[in-house]
Amino acid sequence: MDRHSETWVTGMKSVTNTLKQPAMIALGLFFAVFLAVLVHAADPMGEIARIDAAIASGDLSAAAQTARTLDSATDPSVDLTMVLARLGRGFQKSGDLESATEFYARAVFASEQPAAGSIPPEKVIFVRLAAASAMARSGKYSDALPLLTEITKTPSAATPAQVQSAVTIGLQIGGTALEAGNATTAAEAYAIAASAADEKQKPVAMLGAAWAMAVSQTDPMAAAKRLALFVRDYPNHSDAARATRACAECLRQANRPDDSAAMIADLLTRWPESESATEVVRSYSQLASDLVPPSVRIWIMARAKANDLKKLDLKTVTMGMAIASEAGQQDAWMNLASHLASIDQTGKGVSDLLALLIEQDKPDAAERLAASLISPAADETVSTAAREAACRWAGRTQRWSMLSLASESELDKIETPSSTRSVTVEKLFAESLMQTGQVEQAAQWWNHLVDGRQASDFATLLRCAEAETSVGKDANLAGQRIALARSAAGGDAFNETLVDLLAAELAVRKTRFEEARALLESVVRAVEVDATLRGRAQWLIGETHYLQAQFTEAIEAYRRVEGIDPGGVWVSASLVQAGKSFEQLGRTREATVCYGSLIGRFADSPHAQVARQRMASIDPANPSSHSPIRR
Repeated sequence: MDRHSETWVTGMKSVTNTLKQPAMIALGLFFAVFLAVLVHAADPMGEIARIDAAIASGDLSAAAQTARTLDSATDPSVDLTMVLARLGRGFQKSGDLESATEFYARAVFASEQPAAGSIPPEKVIFVRLAAASAMARSGKYSDALPLLTEITKTPSAATPAQVQSAVTIGLQIGGTALEAGNATTAAEAYAIAASAADEKQKPVAMLGAAWAMAVSQTDPMAAAKRLALFVRDYPNHSDAARATRACAECLRQANRPDDSAAMIADLLTRWPESESATEVVRSYSQLASDLVPPSVRIWIMARAKANDLKKLDLKTVTMGMAIASEAGQQDAWMNLASHLASIDQTGKGVSDLLALLIEQDKPDAAERLAASLISPAADETVSTAAREAACRWAGRTQRWSMLSLASESELDKIETPSSTRSVTVEKLFAESLMQTGQVEQAAQWWNHLVDGRQASDFATLLRCAEAETSVGKDANLAGQRIALARSAAGGDAFNETLVDLLAAELAVRKTRFEEARALLESVVRAVEVDATLRGRAQWLIGETHYLQAQFTEAIEAYRRVEGIDPGGVWVSASLVQAGKSFEQLGRTREATVCYGSLIGRFADSPHAQVARQRMASIDPANPSSHSPIRR
């Protein structure tokens, strides 16, 4: 072999030896582990002692490592049940539920091996109970339930106390599973518990099993029967009312409406004070009153007559008021109305009820309710929102007299408002007086709102200025009010036009007619303003001429009103004033034409009666007959 060949062979041997090294190392490690296992297996009692020592010192990690190795390699003749259970207990105390469950499960497995035959049965049951409890707490119900079945079966090696402990765990699993919506697991757990429950725990197990079936909705009729059986056997149980309600619901699902109604009637009769009874009644609050079952109507009327209404919410009270109204139960109706007024913190309940009463063609009932809230008695508890809602409704439906009566009754205490007389209520009081022509009284409210309540919104300032301009005795104060309103107009053309109208009226009051006409003409020219306001401004121009005895100019100004707002409210006013102007000029024929046109076109207007009176006063034989005028 030449030198090159020898070198090649030597190299190949070196590579082969190198490739063999990892295998040799792995083989060495295998034998080391094998020998270690043999050593451990050879002295299991020593390992058990080391595990217990680690548990005692709190080194659960080391104990677990040793236990897993020992459990995998120990001779089957060595029992590890109790040491594994002790380790599980150690983890349980430390809060490591996952590890506790693991070692309890290992302990259960060990207890089933031949080597555990010498352990007293009570200890074996103890281990299984501990395991089942840990499994239940960790949510491993499928592992826990077979253990509980084994403990509760007959015959069983468990003591009566251990059996009841198993029942307790079963009830816990059932309750937790039911809350999670796991009806199948809940039913199985409750069935296990019911099979061995004592007299104290049996009702819970029985109800739980029935409830699980009801929740599953697989067989509502069967669930109803179980619930009914529970109610029959335990009528004094704290959950009897709830079970009755659930039974009624299951019967409804099973298309047994008559039986369901009978169960509801039974609930309301036997447990009228229960929360379940209140919930059932509340469930009908969305229905029309004629669809409410007799038992519910009787229940709510009994509460209303006794004024026992604390548990009733807004919708239920509204339903009750409709029922009381239909039945003519005035006392019940008033009690319900008082309760509604005290609990409605948004005003929606009152608004909805008032709208419903009008919809049902019961305006008298609506007005009675609104009046009781707008002007509550001193001993009545009414929320601010409820009172506001009633006032808004009265204003919205043009029931101004109702509001004006209330506002008049509080004028003497205008500076000392009650807690429920809000700014909104006061504004509606003031507006109602304006609408009913009681401007002087309205002015007191508007002044209070501006000066006392510091109201700064445009609408309030405008109304305050209007009232002061109309009936106030201080023209300078009226001017100040108008200035405030103009400042609040915020550059809005429409708002400023309204202020100009007031300023013009104040100018008329001060006999500054040219100034007034200039303001009014700017309003008439404002195309962005609606025709009604422009028509009023044109009518006021006529009034300024009339006051100056410029009757020809007044007639021309009045004539232009119809061109601005044909058929508007100010046309009739212009016709009567034009007629008066013609009378002043001795032109009774033209005056008669104006009055006749007014009566023919606007017979229902307030000006028509004036026109009739003026026509009657004209003497056909004396064309110049007339009387000094003003409206």
